[in-house]
Amino acid sequence: MFSVLCIYGSSRKNGNTEILARYVADKFKQKGVNVEVLCLCDLDIKPCISCRSCVNNRGFCSIDDDITRIIIPRLLSVDGLVVASPVYFNNVSACVKIFIDRTWCLRGKLKDIVGGSIVVGRGYGAELALAAIHAFMLKHEMILGMRGVTGFAYEKGDIKSDVEAFKWCTRLVDRMYELMSKVRQRTSRKNEV
Repeated sequence: MFSVLCIYGSSRKNGNTEILARYVADKFKQKGVNVEVLCLCDLDIKPCISCRSCVNNRGFCSIDDDITRIIIPRLLSVDGLVVASPVYFNNVSACVKIFIDRTWCLRGKLKDIVGGSIVVGRGYGAELALAAIHAFMLKHEMILGMRGVTGFAYEKGDIKSDVEAFKWCTRLVDRMYELMSKVRQRTSRKNEV
């Protein structure tokens, strides 16, 4: 069975970003995938303080918060990661950016995890927000199989009218599942040799 962590960085409860993140999680569950959904904005997370402790202490972050207690252990055990963010000032939300920055201590440890991205905005800035998530994933040598999902919404619940966003979410899940299967098969063959 595969395991996927789906995190989103919106402080709006039951908002557009959360709706798409939970839709993706439900689609994964339909495929028998073990999925956990976490809202970064509900967690006790602190920004990176650039202490470089992770460099000197073999990859362990010195900040004691929910990133080190909850998120990092889960990241180290999943096959897939979905990051969803509302578009704020043509970029990801502050909660998502804190998460991204704090993964510096995991350099080399997220390689070959299959990644997916979702952003929700009014229509401008979405590509830059997707680029931020993709840059984070590529820095960690994760595997991306598609360009990500862009949802168009502003007011709470508007996303429910974006049929294309839901269609792309389904495609994201299908592609991630396909890639996770290929990674698992490849790893199995290597272990047999």
